[in-house]
Amino acid sequence: MNHDAADGRPVPVWVHCAHFYLADPDLGTDRLPGPDSASDGILALGTDGGCVLTGLHTGYVHVTVRPHTVAPAPAGTEACAEAGFLSTTGRLNVHSWEDGSIDELPNLAAAGPGRYRLRVRAQGRALGRRLDSRAPEAPVVESYLLETWTVPDR
Repeated sequence: MNHDAADGRPVPVWVHCAHFYLADPDLGTDRLPGPDSASDGILALGTDGGCVLTGLHTGYVHVTVRPHTVAPAPAGTEACAEAGFLSTTGRLNVHSWEDGSIDELPNLAAAGPGRYRLRVRAQGRALGRRLDSRAPEAPVVESYLLETWTVPDR
């Protein structure tokens, strides 16, 4: 199930153990902060990646990625988290537990190596948590909007 994410439609991402990664595909996920590092219950970031915690333990969630040149306006959502990260490589992709890098989604470090902010907006996490696991063909109940922008050097 592939979508052209350039038009802003969400892409289904398979999650397992209630999270998906943000990683440089060449560096992998082994040295990234894991779910236990998410002090806000949603987002754990470090240099070159991290992970986003989901309500759903296993199944598909929808993910939309929007890189920006400046901070986007805040908007109300069920859950929201924001943190800074450093991309040393200029590549940061959504990375599924099972499927690896989700190439249909844009690079979160679109301006190349440097400092960024990431805002995660989530909907449906409480329902996903209640349902726990979903079959691949089941309707998606949880969605995430990932927005990044560069942080100017001081």
